[in-house]
Amino acid sequence: MTAMTVLRATGSAGVAQIRELLRTAAELRSRAPVSGPPGVQVRIWAIIGELDLPDGAAQAAMSENERVVEHDLVGRLVVRLAIDKTLCVGDSRSVRALYQGAIMEGSWGDEVRLVPDAAQALTVTVEDDSWRPAAGDIVVLAGPDDLVAAVEQWQTVLGYELAWAGDDAARAGDK
Repeated sequence: MTAMTVLRATGSAGVAQIRELLRTAAELRSRAPVSGPPGVQVRIWAIIGELDLPDGAAQAAMSENERVVEHDLVGRLVVRLAIDKTLCVGDSRSVRALYQGAIMEGSWGDEVRLVPDAAQALTVTVEDDSWRPAAGDIVVLAGPDDLVAAVEQWQTVLGYELAWAGDDAARAGDK
């Protein structure tokens, strides 16, 4: 079985970090060999929760509206990089902006979805075939620890082999 690559942002993921991981995923896909039926390519999934904004004092000085705009820009970047599926996880105004940014940039159909929490993210990825990553796919993961734990459950619930990569390759349970 081929492993699924998970590019995970460190602890409290920042906007700059998720942008870099999304670009890395797009680059990895461009170099991946085509396997399976003709024209089938590695898919990229983004599973993103609430993101931290610039570190330190800059974050404290940022208004809620500025945080919302930063999340919106990440949603737009997802579309520009042709990320196949984006699962926005959370019920904050910022996560809603992430979702809306992808929609406004041109994501259509079932390319982007908004769920209220990590438990629902797990349910969607386990129960909905069109939202289930497959072996060989790349998953970009950023958000709180419960979101990381939900993705880790793919190993037992779906029998997936996960190859963790990114700035922090350690799984939450290995810390």
